[in-house]
Amino acid sequence: MHPLPPLTALKAFLVACHAGSYTAAAKELCITHGAISRQIQVVEKWFGVNLFSKEGQRRVPTPYALTLARELGSAFDTLSDIALRYGNGGRNNVFNISVPTTLSLKWLLPRIDDFYARYPQANLQISTANTEQLHIIGHYDLLIRREISAVEYSAIAFLQDQHCLMASPELLKRYPIEKPADVLLCPRIETLTRPGHWNQWFAAAGLQKMPVSGFRRYDHFHVSLHAMLEGIGVGLGPVKTLSTEIARGNLVPLFTQNTVAPCLYQALTPVGVQKTVLHQDFERWLVNQDGLSEE
Repeated sequence: MHPLPPLTALKAFLVACHAGSYTAAAKELCITHGAISRQIQVVEKWFGVNLFSKEGQRRVPTPYALTLARELGSAFDTLSDIALRYGNGGRNNVFNISVPTTLSLKWLLPRIDDFYARYPQANLQISTANTEQLHIIGHYDLLIRREISAVEYSAIAFLQDQHCLMASPELLKRYPIEKPADVLLCPRIETLTRPGHWNQWFAAAGLQKMPVSGFRRYDHFHVSLHAMLEGIGVGLGPVKTLSTEIARGNLVPLFTQNTVAPCLYQALTPVGVQKTVLHQDFERWLVNQDGLSEE
């Protein structure tokens, strides 16, 4: 193993960088100004470079120091994550999950009480991400994504979904949609990260080439969904993912025989992550929500 600088000195260095001065760092760590100075000297000697420069009566981090601090901060986050997950013999029951924003808000959270009722000692730590993000900063036990094949993950499929036309009751009061062609008469919401969905829907509905005008475009689906709920336009949404909004009457599915863009959500476990009992329980619970087999 390569030699490392003392962790105590690195921590003092990080705090000094974040605080912006020795004095502020000493106050935050409840130690003396001299103690901070000595720890910084240890780090500077180890890296062979001056990390702080004098600015008036203060010593402030150099650009090099700030860059180093960002990378060291990520390393400390990794150590903290490992300590949290493996502390107490791995029995902390902390389970870190990365979930696409819309699936988290509209599908997972409305069901999560059922999971906690079954596993009251479980502690889920849920972070949101865009569906397209796979290689993201962070250390997760499990990631939920759509139809991704990657050798560094093992995958369990748990939710098969498809998109259909949807609108809010308020929009339907202003724009009665009784046949597919009526969609041409009202604003349409398109998501830039889901290209081609409207082309597929127009083809499935037997309409001619999709028009260019009349669209309200947004970068991610959770923004498009908010626009749909606000009655800004009619859009295409995943039926099962939005089942709670549909059941509450906030969205009305239209022409459900014309479904497009089927998608399969998978629970991805990074290679090298040892599955705990909680990990396996959560995977089984996910699969049981939609009745898909784990094969």
